Amino acid sequence: MNLKRIKTFMMVLDHKNFSTVANILNISQPAVSKQIKTLEVELGITLLDRETLEPTEAGRLVYQQGRHFLYDWEVLVEECRRLQGELTGVIKIGASTVPGTYIIPQLLRKFLDKHPNVDIQLSIHESDEIKDLIREGSIDIGFVGSEPIGEEIISHIVKSDHFILIGPNASEKITNLNTLKNLPFIFRTEKSGTWQGVVKSLASMGISTNELQCIARVKSTEAVISMVEANLGYSVVSSIAATKAVEQGRVKLIQQLPFKRNFYLTYVQTKKIHPAIVSLVSICSEETIGK
Repeated sequence: MNLKRIKTFMMVLDHKNFSTVANILNISQPAVSKQIKTLEVELGITLLDRETLEPTEAGRLVYQQGRHFLYDWEVLVEECRRLQGELTGVIKIGASTVPGTYIIPQLLRKFLDKHPNVDIQLSIHESDEIKDLIREGSIDIGFVGSEPIGEEIISHIVKSDHFILIGPNASEKITNLNTLKNLPFIFRTEKSGTWQGVVKSLASMGISTNELQCIARVKSTEAVISMVEANLGYSVVSSIAATKAVEQGRVKLIQQLPFKRNFYLTYVQTKKIHPAIVSLVSICSEETIGK
């Protein structure tokens, strides 16, 4: 079976357009059609409805198994290159906002110094989205602020963090926590790992987020910090994310909260793991041990 034909078939399902796939592969549209037809002849079954470009039941099976075939082939190629002392290929990384902005850059610097020929593709999503993308196989590695649950999921702690209460520079010292209920707050969106940690952090102090006046929810911690800096309200944020803003005098540190959380590197356990992924996991482990 020709892996090139499987990849072409999968691309047609992804893009729902023969012409687009032809342009990407730099071949003619009839050549794309011929590859899929040849694949169907090899398997003895129709894989694709030509009018809707939706897969048949057999087509869905080929798509699912095809991902494994292509991944195993990439692993084999990289293992051979590793034996020659060279690592190449692509690692697709998904990260939630805080690790993607404040943790991963330093890790990637060390990784790329060691493996300059590896291509990194980094995308930023909410923590819950990252967990879904990991399970779907859409990304190779995820960095999140809450530990994923699942027998097939492997997780390693890469950094610990705690939450801090920040406010505008003109803020007065808060001695009574009940005062928080009368203040305007800016929070992260509910699917973010930061928000889940904030809920637990405040709960450990006997405060429910439902008791606080939330005036806005935003998708990034940097946006939260900017809104606090603009004197719009207060927030509970990651210490890692806010330390520089506090040092620069953009916002004021009101109080460090007692609750801590971890950031995790996570991936799906398979029999064959891409050598580049193994190396990145190793570098992350070294960083954690070195703290």
